[in-house]
Amino acid sequence: MTFRQSLLSFVTLSMLATLVACGGGSSSTQTPPPGSTPIAVSLSTTPTTIFFSNTTSITATVTHDSANAGVTWSCAPASSCGTFSSAKTLSGVATTYTAPATAPSSTVVITATSVTDTTKSASTSPITISASGITVSLTAAPPSLSPNASTAIAAVVTGDSANAGVTWSCAPASTCGSFNPTQTASAVNTAYSSSLTTGNVVITATSVSDHTQRASTTVTVTTAASGKLIPGNYVFSLSGTDANAPYIVSGVFTVDSNGTITNGEQDFIDFNNGSLSDLSLSGSVTSGNNGNLQITVNTGDGSIGLGGNGIEILDATPISNSKALITEFDGWATASGTLDLQATTLATPSGGYAFSLAFPGNFFPLVMGGVINVDSTGGISGNGSVFDIDIGGNVTQNQSFDASTVTAPDQFGRVIFALLPSATANFPEISLAGYMVDTNHIRLVEIPDSFNGVFGGIAVGQGSSTGTFSPSSISGSNYVFGVAGLDINGSLQEAGLLTANADGSVNGTINFNDFVLQSPQGGSTVTAPATAYTVDPTGRVTLTGLTDGASFTTNLQLYLTGDGHALVVSMDNWNVVTGPAFQQTGAGSFTGSSFTGVYASNVQQLLSTGEYDGVGQIAANGGNTLSGFVDLNEALTPTSALPLTGSFAANSNGVFTGTTTGLPDSNTTTSFTYYLVDPTNVIGIETDSTQLTLGFFELQQ
Repeated sequence: MTFRQSLLSFVTLSMLATLVACGGGSSSTQTPPPGSTPIAVSLSTTPTTIFFSNTTSITATVTHDSANAGVTWSCAPASSCGTFSSAKTLSGVATTYTAPATAPSSTVVITATSVTDTTKSASTSPITISASGITVSLTAAPPSLSPNASTAIAAVVTGDSANAGVTWSCAPASTCGSFNPTQTASAVNTAYSSSLTTGNVVITATSVSDHTQRASTTVTVTTAASGKLIPGNYVFSLSGTDANAPYIVSGVFTVDSNGTITNGEQDFIDFNNGSLSDLSLSGSVTSGNNGNLQITVNTGDGSIGLGGNGIEILDATPISNSKALITEFDGWATASGTLDLQATTLATPSGGYAFSLAFPGNFFPLVMGGVINVDSTGGISGNGSVFDIDIGGNVTQNQSFDASTVTAPDQFGRVIFALLPSATANFPEISLAGYMVDTNHIRLVEIPDSFNGVFGGIAVGQGSSTGTFSPSSISGSNYVFGVAGLDINGSLQEAGLLTANADGSVNGTINFNDFVLQSPQGGSTVTAPATAYTVDPTGRVTLTGLTDGASFTTNLQLYLTGDGHALVVSMDNWNVVTGPAFQQTGAGSFTGSSFTGVYASNVQQLLSTGEYDGVGQIAANGGNTLSGFVDLNEALTPTSALPLTGSFAANSNGVFTGTTTGLPDSNTTTSFTYYLVDPTNVIGIETDSTQLTLGFFELQQ
């Protein structure tokens, strides 16, 4: 080979070497030129211990990196060391490290490696991963709070050697309110202030040392917690037992902006006193510490109240600032009922009214229901009117009224129904005082008449649906009902869910309890013949042969109202019950979150020692727990703020099961079945032999 050839070969090899070095790039690492400052990586301070699933922020600083390529993050042992929010960051930019939920290895090492020069890195000292042993619990918060109001709440932290306390937060974040301060030591109060937005707020205290440890509670921001009623006329109605006998009272009182009762009237009846009409009421409405209202009504009637003082003391749990569930809460009477703001404009009742009447409590087995058609001004011809009656198992069905009347309302919305049953009914004339809540809702109580009983109940207007009902009015509909009365064993309570199928059959679930017999928790499956229901144009629905196939068969009459709901009475020779039925919405889609928020509750209990009636606030957390209180009149011994707790398991059909502790005392835990009408309306029934309890729950607004 000549020198020239050798030189060309050398040049060619040199060019190939240069192309290999500069072109393919099997590695992006650049070796600093001789004499330049090498890349260096350093880390921010990290804790020596991190609790399971906790996080810490860590930053890598890279110097002398002209490419400013940053670092990649890793940890060891790789299979169980945790995760990073960003696996690659620029110099000076933090990543968040999350420790593993468990610790197969007791320590981890975190490493940041230069992207530009992978031979340069920095690592932490071994970090211990462990359980904290910290727990957080909350002091009691009110289940409801008014808009723009404040309450004190504290968190108790145990097991925190750093004594770092908690941080406070709430949801939904944009409308839930604020805290002062936002961080507190253990057992130190923060002031939570609600916003102007009503609804459920979840308050959470999170441990500073271990942010996986937290405690939450739900507070409902509602006008119901305002502690007063808006001014106006209020219709009240109660049914229960006084010191003499079963009684019913309905009336109206006027309350001003100061909570003073300035006027009113009422009709009262019990088995011993007969009918009393009191035409001048006074008193007051005051707020209690637990969010309930105390209503003192002075009737001036010496036949009413302790020692004939003429005073009725009512305990009210608000649904809103114009509506409440109430009980008489004194040593003279115990009863359950309702309170409603009266409409400002009233007129003589007109059109069809579904109605139901009953003797109160467990005194006498008599119920009556039907439809009254007011088909002329103040006149009831009998056309389109119908009624059924069950007197101790002696059933008379599908009867009519002869010509009857209803008066125009007085200044308090009081009307008088004079109802004359037809001769075939063999039942005397009935006179009822009715107090109009509005055109479609009237509370009824018997006044002196030929029957001379103790009757009371409700009438609900059918509106434009009067006389137009048919099987299609209920076909495919689900109805949740709750009824009470008597059977051959004594007191009886029932609740259930019934479906009216398109083919005329009925199926569903029912719970019944009469001390002697109880259906299982969650209810017994109900079946019925293929022609189980018929519907009259009046809205009278006949349900026949509903049975659990074992110990329970019943026949019911439903009277449809204009709003899709119904009133229920039994037509049996072994039981006599009455109560409301509500058309269910949401069947098949109920979850635990369907039962969420603070509910006004009204419970009607029967024990061997007598009748107990109570009202209170029950908070459902949207998961599976209940908490709250009940003011319970225990056989004429009022007891305030009894703590109540419970739990429940959800079912998509709206039939939930669970237990409740606190009725009638903290030592008693009972089984319950809850029937959801929708997320705002629930009926609960006790399903054991301890006592009888029927509860109605309505979401506070």
